[in-house]
Amino acid sequence: MAICAVVLTGCSSETKSDEPTNSAPPTSEGPRSGDAPKVELTDAAALLDQASKTTRLTSAVHMALTVDPEFKGLPVEDLNADVVVTPEPAAKGDGKFRLTDEYKEAEFVIVGGTLYIKEAGESEWETSPAGERSYDPSVVLSEDKGLANVLAKFKNPKVSGTEERNGVESVKITGTLNSADFEAIFPTQGPGALQGEHPATAYIAAAAPYNLVELSINTKDGDITLTTSKWDETVAITKPDGA
Repeated sequence: MAICAVVLTGCSSETKSDEPTNSAPPTSEGPRSGDAPKVELTDAAALLDQASKTTRLTSAVHMALTVDPEFKGLPVEDLNADVVVTPEPAAKGDGKFRLTDEYKEAEFVIVGGTLYIKEAGESEWETSPAGERSYDPSVVLSEDKGLANVLAKFKNPKVSGTEERNGVESVKITGTLNSADFEAIFPTQGPGALQGEHPATAYIAAAAPYNLVELSINTKDGDITLTTSKWDETVAITKPDGA
């Protein structure tokens, strides 16, 4: 199995740092709790700004990625993973990854800069050192390239109502994103590579600290959708037994 070299690589190791946000009214950098300042649910820019700052303070999250089967620009079709940034970037989960023209189910663990991966039905874990990224789940919590950065780059955001998403009352915000701003978390490639501006939708929790609940990029071939949950819940990620 050659999924190691093609699909997943080692974790991002960027440190947390401040970076410019949009022109929304001043909001708080923390703490990540109900003490975050109240944001008007009709103010799309302020909600995105606070959600970006909240995400920067997030140390662990569960993510679920789904890709429309018609969209062939990503090396993954679906993925569920726990991601942490402390004490070091790490991730574990499972998904369906593309190897050449095939998608295969596999489990994976990324810890200590090493990828451990096991195809469904196999008993042995394969390993690969950190290398050039193809798809790295841990990047979603990177300040420089992850979800916090993407939320800060929304253009022409508008509130389009509220609805329950993944069990959370959320504010729907529509706008556009440039492919350069979401490339790290959605590394499209080949004939399906995305370029330029694309419609995007974010669902932000309607209560403090305004977590990002869901982010979708809307393409002509279908949506790429990332949901997050279990914000800051304790997760232990260690080398697989027997690896």
